[in-house]
Amino acid sequence: MPAERLCLIANPRSAAGATGRQLPALRRAAGAAFDDFELWTTESMGHATHLARKAIDDGFDVVVSVGGDGTANEVINGFFEHREPVNRAVVFSAIPAGTGSDLVKTLGIPRDYDEAMRLIATAEARPTDAVAITCVDPVTGAEVERIGFNVIGFGLNGVVVKQVNAGSKRLGGRMTFLTATIRALASFRPSQVEITYTDGNGDPGRWEGPLSSAMLANGQFCGGGMWVGRGSHMDDGVLALTVIPQLPLRRTLFGGYRIFTGTFSSVKGVSSASVSQLSARVLNGAPVLVDVDGEQPGVLPVNATVLPKTVLVRAKWVDA
Repeated sequence: MPAERLCLIANPRSAAGATGRQLPALRRAAGAAFDDFELWTTESMGHATHLARKAIDDGFDVVVSVGGDGTANEVINGFFEHREPVNRAVVFSAIPAGTGSDLVKTLGIPRDYDEAMRLIATAEARPTDAVAITCVDPVTGAEVERIGFNVIGFGLNGVVVKQVNAGSKRLGGRMTFLTATIRALASFRPSQVEITYTDGNGDPGRWEGPLSSAMLANGQFCGGGMWVGRGSHMDDGVLALTVIPQLPLRRTLFGGYRIFTGTFSSVKGVSSASVSQLSARVLNGAPVLVDVDGEQPGVLPVNATVLPKTVLVRAKWVDA
């Protein structure tokens, strides 16, 4: 067994409370793979960030999120002080136990606890990218700082995430997000948005228009299986940008399935690019909600900057 110290940070309320009921099985799996481990549970929103920082300060070698994408994001935020890694030697990984659990689709970590723990104990640790985000608190107007790790978005997807987090998730990942998307479409009115960015070659780019959604993918999946970052890698220093303008309803309905096949960028009017930095602001219209790894921390304006290879991650790496 590895001589490393493992800290599991579990959200017992994830997956409609199923994770809490499965904690004994998680402990058994961890004990079979690691001699030295502790299992800590979260008590409130934001608690996982505090626990991750404590685990790093206490000298744990591997810190693992157990829950959904929101829990994973909170844990990753505990790895940073503002934009700087607290300790680059500490390894992150995640075990899926949430509604969406889209991050682990990219990482290739199985849902079975025993298989997941064996992989985390033996897999190669690779330095991967994170994303520094700033947006605005809609109530106070104060700047909000977050670290993103999987997929960042704004527009309709921000509205969908807000609805998903406010309601029941008992339908599971895909159906929960699909239902929320259909409900949000009924009342959504695109705002006029300006997006400026720097692409992977260092060249500037710009997009302006009535925006439905924009997504910045570090990982490949979000929203219960939407394949928005097909072909992207988490260690290449760029994000896969997809910009969806206001589209005719017919094109939205008949092209919608492509977002699950990774081919939505082929829909007429949809733009894509690889970017290392992006800024977006509202030119006219209602506030535009921001989505960071399935959480809704604020509204535009937003700034996103890649932090190259700042987090060591253990995963089932599949080299292209």
